[in-house]
Amino acid sequence: MHNYQTILVATDFSAHSAEALARGLQLSQVYHAALHVLHVVEIPTYPVLEDIAVTGLPGIWDPELSVQITEESNKQLHRLLEQAGLSQKHGHILQGIASEEIVTYANHIHAELIVMGKYGVSGWKRLLGSTTDSVLHHADCDVLAIKLENEK
Repeated sequence: MHNYQTILVATDFSAHSAEALARGLQLSQVYHAALHVLHVVEIPTYPVLEDIAVTGLPGIWDPELSVQITEESNKQLHRLLEQAGLSQKHGHILQGIASEEIVTYANHIHAELIVMGKYGVSGWKRLLGSTTDSVLHHADCDVLAIKLENEK
């Protein structure tokens, strides 16, 4: 049996993430492992036709919206950690593409296990490919995808 020393729980504040945090907390206690809780703020961008035509990438984003989303995410993470009985030092917020930031941060902290919800906030991601699927395919460590008890 593997002895996990560092566990990363990725949260998007969904019901699946709450289950993932509960499982990550449980596993960190069993293995006496360091626990990190990460939320990635994905800043919405608004495509500009010229930018898409030239680079294939969206062109503009709203810096005020970025600040608001990050501040709200900090509040939610603070509440989540408090409810779980964890100190704020366990929580981390990054900005970027969630799947990429989760994998990069897991590598940075040398995590042996990433725990995350099977599905996140967006129902569309079930159709388009989920963050969890991407992390499963790109992580250098074990990934545990948690589903809700009442899911089939």
